[in-house]
Amino acid sequence: MSSQTQIITLITGAERGLGFEYAKQLGKRGQHIFIGAYDMKLGKKAIADLKDQGVDADLVNCDVTSQESIDLAIKTIDQKYGYLNILINNAGLGGPQSKPSETTSAALHKVFDTNFFGTVAMTNAALPLLKKAPFGKIINVASDMGSLTLASDPSSMLYKFDAFAYPASKTAVNSMTIAYSKELKDTNVTINSINPGMTATDLINKKAFQANGAQGVEQGAKRAVELASDPKNDLNGTFTEEDGKLPW
Repeated sequence: MSSQTQIITLITGAERGLGFEYAKQLGKRGQHIFIGAYDMKLGKKAIADLKDQGVDADLVNCDVTSQESIDLAIKTIDQKYGYLNILINNAGLGGPQSKPSETTSAALHKVFDTNFFGTVAMTNAALPLLKKAPFGKIINVASDMGSLTLASDPSSMLYKFDAFAYPASKTAVNSMTIAYSKELKDTNVTINSINPGMTATDLINKKAFQANGAQGVEQGAKRAVELASDPKNDLNGTFTEEDGKLPW
């Protein structure tokens, strides 16, 4: 095991998209990255790409819908380092673009199993290692689409968005962030939600998002990278984006 001077970061769903960009940017800042990959073929490619760019990284299989997979990933980190500084809960599904009345229970369960229940399970498994570190940060990749304030405001562009499963799952993630922030307020661990903004990835519809002016992953990664690389650990229970605070 290493001394607790090196920053150890686990990013779920980091074999591509925003997760890979988080890994690349934070790795180039000197953090040791664990890629938590659902798709191990893509995960191996991601690790090779990161190492080619000088990033110190390891690969763990991490399907956040499988408790066994989560536990094995955490065990690997525990055996190698004995602690964890940063957990970025990035793994997620986009879900169907359908009205609430047209969204099936199966579709809701599928999205929530990854976006919400998987995030909770991952957090609970990682907490003991986060508490062993000099500082611990949990960063939940949420979305402004999960903001109830914005979704209910007729002047907001989100008011016109028909999708149900994905925004509801991100609202649940924000509720989780608030609840855990209260539990963790007197510990060395903080938890916060961030909004990457409209980013062109394969999560929902990359081509459609690009056609509507979505930003690239380099821009979308900025807020999470800023929070994860901040030497202070004094934010807890917040929902922010690059431009500042967001309403719940």
